[in-house]
Parts: sequence; structure tokens; C-alpha cells
Amino acid sequence: MKFIDVIFENSQIKEAKLYGPSKKAAERPETGIIIQTPAAFHVIKDCAILANKYLPHFVFGHYANPFEVLKGKLTRSDIIEFVNEANSDIVLHQLLMLILAKTDKSITAQQQQPIISNTASTDPYGDYESFNINPNNIQLDTTSILCTAFGVV
Repeated sequence: MKFIDVIFENSQIKEAKLYGPSKKAAERPETGIIIQTPAAFHVIKDCAILANKYLPHFVFGHYANPFEVLKGKLTRSDIIEFVNEANSDIVLHQLLMLILAKTDKSITAQQQQPIISNTASTDPYGDYESFNINPNNIQLDTTSILCTAFGVV
């Protein structure tokens, strides 16, 4: 998945390079080693599967400013594919929640909350504090939030 690949390709931590080897070890645990105990095969395989699934969380979590580093490196279709996959995969859903938690709170808070503006100056009933809700500030969907955070147009 392109979204996950971008997270790894732009990371500076050495663990980001484990994604390929963990996938290989999950598929063939005996690669490069001699397994003397049959149970070791399953332990290696299961550890590699878990490492492969949760490496994106670990790597993304180590970005000091992930949205600045990854800005412009994703496309809207990459984000849509990720969000769609996250709907049916618990591990990707957890990654999505991690990413959403890291989104710039000021941007998402500003865009999710309707802005109420006082129009008392043009309203003859201004003493009663008439308010208008700006329809452009309706709550954004997950894809739009991610597109905004990653600077995708």
C-alpha cells in the first residue's frame, strides 16, 4: 500500500528498514537460519507477522513532525485507499486513529467546529445576538482531514 510505503521511505530511523525483512520472515521463517525446534518456526513466524503489521505505527510515531515531513508525498487516492482498508483491517484502523490523534489540533478543531459569527451589526435585532453558522465549516470526513494534514490538494 502506497500510504504505508511513504511512511517508511521518508523515515530516518533504522527500524523502517525492517518492513521488507519482516514480511519475508513472516512468509518463510526458516530463511537464513536452521530451526532446530519445530515450535521456533511458529514463534519466528508470528513475531515477524506482528512486527510487519505494527512497524508502520512505530515508524509513524517516531516522526517529530510527520505532517511536515510527509507533506506533498501522498495523493488523494493513496489516502482514500488507506482509509478504505482501515475500515476492514483492525491494525490499519489503529494506525488511522494514531494519525488522526497527531493531526494538527488547531487545524482540525477549527475545521470541525462550526464558526458562529455575531451579525449584530447588520441585524436590526442585534441586541438579541443573532448568530449565523458558516456552512463552509461543517465537520470534515476522515479523508478530508488527512488530505488537509498531509497537504494534499
